[in-house]
Amino acid sequence: MSYDGAAEASSSSLPPAPWVWATSSISEGMYDVFLNFRGEDSRFAFTDYLYHGLADVKKLQVFRDDPGLQLGDKITILMEAIKRSRIHIVVMSENYVSSRWCLLELQQMLKLSDDGKKRPVIPIFLYVEPSEVRFSDKSKEAMEKHEKRYGKDTADAWTSALNEVCSRSGEHTFPVPKTQKYETEVIGKIVEQVSATLQQIKQQLNRFDSQFEVVESLLNLESCDTVGVVGIYEDPKIGKSYITTFAFELYYKIKHNFQAAGFLVDVSKFLSKTTDNHLANLQKELLSDMDVKTMQELENKKMLLVLEGVDSKEHLELLVGMGISDWFGGGSRILIATENRNLFADCPPEMNGVKLEKHCIRKGELVKEKIVKEKKVVGFVKEFFDVINQLTKEDSNRRNVVSIVGMGGSGKTTLARMIYGNNEVRKVFPCRAWATVSKQCIEKEVYRKLLKSLKVPKSEYEKLSKEELKKEVRKRLNGRRRKYLIVLDDVWDTEAWNKLEYLLPEKNNGSRILMTTRNDRVANYAKSKEPHNKLERLKEEESWELFRSEVFGGEKCPDLEPIGKSIAKSCKGLPLAIVTIAGVVKKRNRSKTEWESIEKLIPHWCDDEDIKRMKKILQMSYDDLLPELKPCFLYLGVFPEDCMIAAKALIELWNAEGLTKVGETGRSNAPEPEDTGEERLKELVDRNLVQVVSRKSDGEGVKTCRIHDLFRELCISLSNEPDNNNNDRRLLSFPRNVGSYYACSVETCNESPTLSLFFYGNAEGWAQHISENRRVKVLYFSRWVSNSSRSVKYLKSLSLTSDLKYLRMDFSDSYGLRNFPSLETLHILHDGWAINLSIGGLKKLRHLYSQCQLDLLGVKDKMQNLQTLCRVTADSHLWSFLHSGYFPNLRKLGLILTKIDPESSAEKNLKSLRGLSELRKLKLKFVHFSGVSLDNALPSSLIKITLSAFTGLKSEDMNTLGLMPKLQILKLTWGHCAEETLDIGSAGSFPCLEVLIMRHVTSVAYLKSGQGAMPHLRRAVFLYCTDLKEVTQRMRSLGSNLEFVND
Repeated sequence: MSYDGAAEASSSSLPPAPWVWATSSISEGMYDVFLNFRGEDSRFAFTDYLYHGLADVKKLQVFRDDPGLQLGDKITILMEAIKRSRIHIVVMSENYVSSRWCLLELQQMLKLSDDGKKRPVIPIFLYVEPSEVRFSDKSKEAMEKHEKRYGKDTADAWTSALNEVCSRSGEHTFPVPKTQKYETEVIGKIVEQVSATLQQIKQQLNRFDSQFEVVESLLNLESCDTVGVVGIYEDPKIGKSYITTFAFELYYKIKHNFQAAGFLVDVSKFLSKTTDNHLANLQKELLSDMDVKTMQELENKKMLLVLEGVDSKEHLELLVGMGISDWFGGGSRILIATENRNLFADCPPEMNGVKLEKHCIRKGELVKEKIVKEKKVVGFVKEFFDVINQLTKEDSNRRNVVSIVGMGGSGKTTLARMIYGNNEVRKVFPCRAWATVSKQCIEKEVYRKLLKSLKVPKSEYEKLSKEELKKEVRKRLNGRRRKYLIVLDDVWDTEAWNKLEYLLPEKNNGSRILMTTRNDRVANYAKSKEPHNKLERLKEEESWELFRSEVFGGEKCPDLEPIGKSIAKSCKGLPLAIVTIAGVVKKRNRSKTEWESIEKLIPHWCDDEDIKRMKKILQMSYDDLLPELKPCFLYLGVFPEDCMIAAKALIELWNAEGLTKVGETGRSNAPEPEDTGEERLKELVDRNLVQVVSRKSDGEGVKTCRIHDLFRELCISLSNEPDNNNNDRRLLSFPRNVGSYYACSVETCNESPTLSLFFYGNAEGWAQHISENRRVKVLYFSRWVSNSSRSVKYLKSLSLTSDLKYLRMDFSDSYGLRNFPSLETLHILHDGWAINLSIGGLKKLRHLYSQCQLDLLGVKDKMQNLQTLCRVTADSHLWSFLHSGYFPNLRKLGLILTKIDPESSAEKNLKSLRGLSELRKLKLKFVHFSGVSLDNALPSSLIKITLSAFTGLKSEDMNTLGLMPKLQILKLTWGHCAEETLDIGSAGSFPCLEVLIMRHVTSVAYLKSGQGAMPHLRRAVFLYCTDLKEVTQRMRSLGSNLEFVND
């Protein structure tokens, strides 16, 4: 973008955008989009909305210039950002030609574009015709001034660039007439087009994933002896050439390994234009590209040079003959990229003494992205802007209500979450909280959710009564001078609003409440700002785009497009219906016959029966499940509405109910039930039956999830149908208290009658629901239960409790656990400091979790099934158990190291961990303990290590961790470093590390590493590391996968 003076409010029909100007800083990774525009014509209006539509709605990485950027740095930063961007957007306006910065940027964009073949350039004509941009009196006058100031050659080049972009037409050109009433609709179309184009690019790059590794190995980045040359070209079967895109992506992927880097495009075209002195001209072009004055500055540096567009053997021989390999220092690499697939056909392995490696880029299979991004959002661009304008418009200091209204499945919560998480909204409303209200409106749950969002420690509110919770919420909001934004999601009726309105104080500072509701009368009753933001159904093209992205991603599907559009259209623009049907379709064969059979099953739409038809569509997805997946899905009905479900707990519950059994048991190669559970959960997610709330730290696995309330109703109704009740399983869930519950049955096995109970509210008197002829398999309390000791005493007295497999409860008397020999998962909710726990009699125990510290006792023999031990005191008892090999199959261990164990003894005892050959995850928490040396103490099998509450972390400790051969994830939390500069390793350190997370780590300002350290790092996150000033170059190269959070 360009800025040639002070920004002024635009005369656009859009209101000025309410957001604070967001600066784009140059990163080491690739941008998705570069915005080129003249600030005085469109800043604070059209371009702001376009930026936020791309960055906030579509979550794209967008570069736009900061108007305060120093002119000395401006040209270098802008030209580099253009090279780093996958798509370029040009916003042409009335005075566009008067800006030299706009024209410089345009010239560079078209240089990289090659008429859109190598990189898309999307022109937008804002209130002007293309002919006006080229031929108006203003444009002619501006170009004459440029010619006088910068010379005829420069002016001619800019005129040529203008002519090229203004002569383009087709689907990638967007006119915005002065008569356009709703610019946000045009912006919505632009955003969808850009998103679709980018998805195709990323899909193709995804297929090249393995090829990046091959070329990197040919480049032999670790070697510093000689200068290496590698030539790459494409397999003719690929069709459209992506070689330039591939080369740019690889360039920014490996650039951090070099001291200097340059990228020259269209080298053959350049050489063809210069009839003599090729060497000097090429070097001059390279120096200009790198903003370097002389070649002497590069001759001793390890240099990466990419020569793109070398299309003839004559030019290849010319480059080699120039002695290009002698221009730089040892370890330099030259990559030659060409669209001429025959360029290297007859080339010898060595040319003029230069060894030449060659590689054909082949398209591989689509591979799963390592870091899973958010689901694609289609539509909502206009609504996004409308809601933010209502929230931030300073028309009054009163506490106002803004509403989003729409039927179930229309996307209300999705839109609200986009707004709640928006960076600019966070700046306007520093104090934010979210609570899902739901149909039942359980007040205590709403208050707890608000306090959790306000970051109040759980211990301060968990045991409060309803009235105490209400007072605490109001006190917290009143005590903050900052504006607050409270989101009340899914408010069903006016009664719920009456209960909650008192909570939200009138502070006369512009605080806001954002409400989502299905009922417009509720919005009226709450005196919501007019007009209410009613979610319209997606248009046909938007429905197709959502369906297509879910089924095909960025791939094209010309043969199936007509039937696909027909299926999408039949969902009548409801996002939930579209993604649900898409979840069915993408699991079927890609054939017209198969898809037509699905379309015939979609029920006919009646406008007055939206919800009924929606439920029929949802049931189609259930009917399409494999038999073993159906009970897993129905089981989700036991969780309260809008409940966030821990994936780990869900899988363990499935295990307890026997839902993850696969074939014969006892086989040596049989999969673990936990692994089977993860696969089944993934399948439900892939089918869009389960929504992912958060991912694990590796960015892949599901950490928490939820189901839409319409799916939950389907689970309950299907479970209670007569055909589903011919079994002996009974699940009772108590969302409020023991006097109010719902029951559902899940077909698992035909054993004796068994019962599973779930309590989410006051569980006093729960035991009355267990009759003498019932065996209990699952007993699940969501939180602390008053008089829990009496509950456990009653449970022990039952004659049939030997079947208990899953117990989540608060208790301190552990010796009674011997009555539960079938127990597989034990989750202790006790909130005290520590308890003694005897587990020796629990031979089938697989997982042990606790909210308090555990001192293990009573283990006298091997526990072959035990996989998880969390929050265990590292005392003499534990070390004895480990030395004796009592936990041979432990996969996850959480230890608490305290002063009880002298440091020398702790270091000696830690070495016993090396005997845990199956251990995959280790967490060490240091309580009033200065820490110990980890040298030669940890098993080589570890893939994840978490260090918490440590003090005095040094570079030598990081070097020790860097020797772990399989370590993929390292988390450092709530710790203190001994050195201001932390050296995290030299070449070869952390050979397999993919994710680094530091949270609340203090006293470290600089992270440094040698070249080649952390070669496979793909994500680095720094949360509240307020002293940190600089990270390694390898981390800076991660682009959007490098995250900082300090507020």
